[in-house]
Parts: sequence; C-alpha cells; structure tokens
Amino acid sequence: MYTGECELSNVRSYLDGYYHAVGDVEFLDDFPGFHDWVAQKYGFYESTSGWRNMILAVELNLKPNNFSWVGFDDGASNSIHENSVSRFFCLVSEYRSRLTSGSF
Repeated sequence: MYTGECELSNVRSYLDGYYHAVGDVEFLDDFPGFHDWVAQKYGFYESTSGWRNMILAVELNLKPNNFSWVGFDDGASNSIHENSVSRFFCLVSEYRSRLTSGSF
C-alpha cells in the first residue's frame, strides 16, 4: 500500500478510495465495526470521531473524554504519525483475529 506520507489520514484516504473503487470487497466487509471496537478498546464514549482520530489521540496520550477534537492533532510529530500508523495495523490484525475466533 502506498500512501505517501506516513499518516493515518493518508491510510484512511487510501482505504476509502479503494473501497469506493471496487465496491463490496470481502476483506472490508467487517470493517465498519472497527470504529466502535476502537472506541470501546480505548474508553471513548462514542465512535463518531472515527478510528483515525481515536488512534491518533491515543498516540498523543490524550484522555479519551477530556479534550476537544477541534485541532487536537495540530503539530503532531512525524514519529507520532508513524506510531499511529503502526498501531492501526496492529489493531486491524487484533480486530480481525477476534472476529474470526468469535471472541467479541
């Protein structure tokens, strides 16, 4: 997967574009539940901010319910972005393995 800069927003754009280009793809069938799963895993009271924002907030060590989403990621360093992308792929792997094992 080539996303340009190593940032979750680029990964999200890539996945959105891929999904819309090919339509209903088997490996993306279960992905909509990922937002809610990430919110639950990290203690966010809702998932409306999306997995991208929640994962980046976790990497920025922000408390799940004690900050404003507006501009929360301004000035995030390259290493924070790289760590958030790595965390994303680890979370996807964990999420998918839980789905296949039925351990939700």
